[in-house]
Amino acid sequence: MAALPRPAGDVPYPLSSKPPVIKLITSESASNPFALTVAAAWSCYGSRPARVENVLKLMDPGLDGADELRPARRTRAERLYRDLFEAGHHTTFQHANFVFVLDGISRLAIWSFFHHHPHYNSEQVSQRYREVSGKVMVTPDLTERQEAIYRSAMDRALQGYRSLNEMLTPDITERYGSIFPARAKARGPEAEERVVSAVQKKTQEVARYVLPLGTPAHMYHTINGLTLLRYYVLANQLDVPTEVRYIVNQMVAEVLKIDPNFLGGPSFPLDLQILGMPDTLEYEVLANLQDSVKQTPEETFFDEFDAQLNGLDSRLVSHDPESERVLADAVRAVLGRSSDELPDGAALAAVLDPAQNHYLGHPLFLAMNSKLMQTLTHVSFTFQKRISGAEEAQNQRHRGTLSSSPILSAHMRRNPDVIVPYDVQRSEAALEEYHATVQALWDAKNMLLDDGVESEKVLYLLPNSHNVRFYETGTLLSYYWKWVKRLCFNAQREIFDSAYQETQQVSQLLPRIGEYISRPPCVVRSAAGTKPFCPEGERYCGIPVWREYSPDTIVLRRVL
Repeated sequence: MAALPRPAGDVPYPLSSKPPVIKLITSESASNPFALTVAAAWSCYGSRPARVENVLKLMDPGLDGADELRPARRTRAERLYRDLFEAGHHTTFQHANFVFVLDGISRLAIWSFFHHHPHYNSEQVSQRYREVSGKVMVTPDLTERQEAIYRSAMDRALQGYRSLNEMLTPDITERYGSIFPARAKARGPEAEERVVSAVQKKTQEVARYVLPLGTPAHMYHTINGLTLLRYYVLANQLDVPTEVRYIVNQMVAEVLKIDPNFLGGPSFPLDLQILGMPDTLEYEVLANLQDSVKQTPEETFFDEFDAQLNGLDSRLVSHDPESERVLADAVRAVLGRSSDELPDGAALAAVLDPAQNHYLGHPLFLAMNSKLMQTLTHVSFTFQKRISGAEEAQNQRHRGTLSSSPILSAHMRRNPDVIVPYDVQRSEAALEEYHATVQALWDAKNMLLDDGVESEKVLYLLPNSHNVRFYETGTLLSYYWKWVKRLCFNAQREIFDSAYQETQQVSQLLPRIGEYISRPPCVVRSAAGTKPFCPEGERYCGIPVWREYSPDTIVLRRVL
């Protein structure tokens, strides 16, 4: 493919009509969501785009004397803002975007609320690459005696985290050396630090499974105006409404500082109807099923759910047996070709074979914007899953594969309900420490619940390893990208295993699609002729997976 030209202002307009006007809205304009929303709406009916600056001037009460019609126009703008909201013309609210820095919020709040929807972008501190110090932990409001129980459990979790890091180091160092023998034998401070750093990242990845959900995190979090309004209405949702309500209120307050009309003009406020805890949908349904949401659930659900998995972590429970034909028909429809001109196999290869479709090897994953590759959205899958909270925190970042994640307060069991990481299972000492740490957190949780503490406060004690049971659905377009990324040997092992199970099941039922989906990035890039085959640079796993690749043996080739 030829290199793209660099953008330049002197590139001639290639058509005979008048060139369009292209303008970047400045941050100053974008920081005024009310004016941006109104201007966008007026542009739908105007002969030319409305100017944000004109709406801002309109809303300045100090300029009333300059235009006798200004108060009436201001009222009209305020009314329009609310009317757009109430009528559901919400695309106008999505032009304003806010970038927040959230520092010191719990992992529980992030998982249960801020990442539990598709309309956001986050860059969150990684427990894989950053050692957790434990100097500050999110702590709910408790009595002195209850807080002592809580803090003791937190301290025990941090002790277990540090101990596991030490216990896992020898085995992981040995396996790392088997992949990178030259690095392991190299001498000198820089060479030795390289090995220590790589091993430490791996041990942290595993040891973090015993860290509680009350561990704080920081992140950049970007959302649009509509999503922030939804946050404001839904912040009282289970599981941690107290913490989330505070955070969301602070986010809205920050926006109101730059635009006091974000929640509506003085005479036309938005009818947001902030929901109280007892009125949320989830709370009402639970209240109808049990005397109290604090009640410990029966074991029947867990027994039924786990039995249905048949030993898998992720089980394919729904798909269209005609998916391959539907996909082939959709490809032919895009290209205007008959089945004689483009048989099913060739149609599938046109979109799924990297040797023919070089978009698959592009780092931007151009599929989302390709007419031909959008045919993959006509194939969908639903999986029943039981994975750890650690994996689910990564899993939900794939926002095209939506899940109905559980209300944790309705899933709290009396006895520990966790997964045990592969690397912990390899060491008897590490396994003993792992279970002891988890048990300490679980005991503290039970003690506080028995003492009458609200469920949202004890959820902070759940470790990352707690089992999460849910259903997930997505299209082949979304799953393809997810499977490619997670079948990389750099992916954390638990989500790697889930991705492998999913692609194996799809391949058994839809073999012509399955031929192309069990491939990590390096294999796809190799087939597409994109170099370097491994895109990870310094994070290269050390194994040339693309050589003699086979979906049946990929698991056996992974060492770390």
